[in-house]
This record gives sequence, C-alpha cells and structure tokens, in this order.
Amino acid sequence: MIEKCFRGKWAAVFLCVVLIAAAMAGLAGCSRKYGEISLTEAAGQAETDAGAVAAQEEENKALMLEDAEGIQAAESQAVADLSEVESDLTTASGFSDVDETVYITDDLVNIRSGCGTEYSIVARLNRGDSVKRTGSSEGWSRILYHDEVCYVMSEYVSTENPDEANVTALENRAAAQETVASNGIIVAIDAGHQAKGNSEKEPIGPGSSTMKAKVASGAVGVVTKLPEYQLTLDVSEKVKRILEERGYQVVMIRETNDVNMSNAERAQIANESGASVFVRIHANSLDSSTVHGTLSMCQTADNPYNGGLHAQSYSLSKIITDAICAATGSKNRGVQETDTMSGINWCTIPVTIVEMGFMSNPEEDQKMAQDEYQELIAAGIANGIDAYFGK
Repeated sequence: MIEKCFRGKWAAVFLCVVLIAAAMAGLAGCSRKYGEISLTEAAGQAETDAGAVAAQEEENKALMLEDAEGIQAAESQAVADLSEVESDLTTASGFSDVDETVYITDDLVNIRSGCGTEYSIVARLNRGDSVKRTGSSEGWSRILYHDEVCYVMSEYVSTENPDEANVTALENRAAAQETVASNGIIVAIDAGHQAKGNSEKEPIGPGSSTMKAKVASGAVGVVTKLPEYQLTLDVSEKVKRILEERGYQVVMIRETNDVNMSNAERAQIANESGASVFVRIHANSLDSSTVHGTLSMCQTADNPYNGGLHAQSYSLSKIITDAICAATGSKNRGVQETDTMSGINWCTIPVTIVEMGFMSNPEEDQKMAQDEYQELIAAGIANGIDAYFGK
C-alpha cells in the first residue's frame, strides 16, 4: 500500500517536473523569438532613417548650390548694372573714354585733383612730359598721374610730342624771337606794392613840393584774402615768361615780396634799364563790392613832369586794356588819366598802370586768384605789348 502510494507520489512529482521544464522551454523559446523580431525591426528602422538623412543632405546640398548660383547671378547683374550706371555718368560728365599717351605742350601746366580750376593743384608738368589719358572732353582731360586719377585742361595736352613734332615751326619761332630781340625791344615790368609798405614821404614828381607816401602794401582779396603784392608778382612772372618766349628782353623791377622800393625808385630803375615801355601791374579795390572790370592809368597831356609822353602812354594803356578784356572777358573800364601817381610822374619812358580787376568784388577776386585766369591776364598784357610794337 505504502509502495503503491509512494510510486504514485513520485509519479506526480515527475509529472510536475516535466511540466515545469516544458513551461520553461516554452518561455525560453518565446524570449528568443521576441528578441529576434526586435533586433530585425531596429536594424531596418536604422537603415530607413540613414537613407532619409542622406536624402535630406543631398536635397540641402542641391538647395545650397541653387542659392549660390542665384547669388552669383545676382552679383553679376549688380556689377553689370553698376558698370552701366558708371558709363552713363561718364557720358553725362562729358568725357569720352580713351586710352592713349598725351604730352604736355607748355611749361608749368597745372595738374588738378578734380575737373575744374577750383580743385587743388596736384603737380605742375612741363612741356614734353607724358601722361596716360583715360578720358577726353573739349575742356578737360582725365589722366593718370602716379596711378592717381587727375585732370588737366585739354588745351595743354596733345597726342604729338611737341619736342619731336613741328620742328620747322619751332625753328621759325626761334628765328622770329631772335629778330625781335635784335630790334632791342626791352620791357620793364613792375609788380605793384610789396609785403611791407613804407609810409615815409617822397616828392610826387621830380622837383615837386607835393609829397606822397613812398609805397603801400596794397589791397587784400575780399574773399580769398590774397594780398595784392602776391597777386601782382604772380601775374608779372607770367608776363615775363610769355614775353621772353616771344623774344622780348624783360627787366623785372622786383622778383620777391621782401623789398623796400618806393614808386619813384621803381620808375627810375625802369628809366635806366634801357626799356622802351614801363608796365606797372596792379589790382583795384573800392568800398563797393559791385564794381568790377579792367582799367589802366596814364598821365594827362598837361602833366608838369612828363606830359610829352601822354600820347604814347595813353596808346600803350588802351591797347593793353583792350587786349586783357579780349582775353578774359572782363568789363572794359577804359583808360583813366591822372597826375597823382608818383610811379607815373617820375617816368621818362611811356608808362601805364594796369588795374587787372577789383579785389573788392567777390567774383573778380576769386577769378584773379586762379592760376588759369592769371595766365589769361598775362597773355592779354603780352598781346597788348605786341600790338603796341606792331608785332
């Protein structure tokens, strides 16, 4: 009975063990199955995600390339638009684009920082100097000077080297100058005033009891503040250069501002120089700012000191005044006859005082301070002297 029971008990235990083992095997199988499914799905998802990222990166690269091409196209169009604007501006400014070498045709020609006489002078070039011209107009030329854009008046440049071209013309000119010089024409030029006036008195004419201050320092430009003594010296030096180029011998009464020479002394120097005429260069000034123009002065026919020179002095004065006005466009105020100027009364040769313009007039003051306008005045004076001597 016990044995039977025991056998039944162990059979039950064995059965339980078998069942438990089977259950554990089943659980292990399930575990492996679920593990395998999870890894596979994860690998597939990762592969899918990587493909999506790569595709997105390719799309981004394409977009970036498209943007870069668009930016480059926009920049190219902007450059083209800017070039077109600059071209329009060049056309509007009156310049035609050129690329050529030009030569300076005169000495001491001003090279300026801008297109106009109001711009500063960068340099002064001489006859035969060459520069590259990049723009041309009737009035001005745009040039490169030491790799900087500058400007020069077109009348002073040429595509032909003046030292190599027109040799015959230059030889003829030199011969003409020798002919004039051999005629013994000497011109005395006095740059009026000086840096420091001298209020000491001297006779207004030879043997006169009427006394007058020896010399004044002169007027000052109402706008430019340029002193008259400097203006007259600048113009006188230009007159000297032009006259010498034309064959005259020139006697300069003064060539610096630092002198102490009375008006009577200046006239006496001219008298003793052998000069045929005496041209005294001045500028005018009045309390009125509206008066403008060019005039000249000489003695009257009744002058007690040198009235016999009136006709010649008047002719010299009028011819020079007319020539200055023709060269500059200044208003012609004619010839004033006076016996109050000691610089005239002491002369023993034909004499004129040229009043170039009014420093009390703002517009005329600014013109006379400009180098180009001074050149016009000087050329006018020289032309008048030529005309006086029938040249």
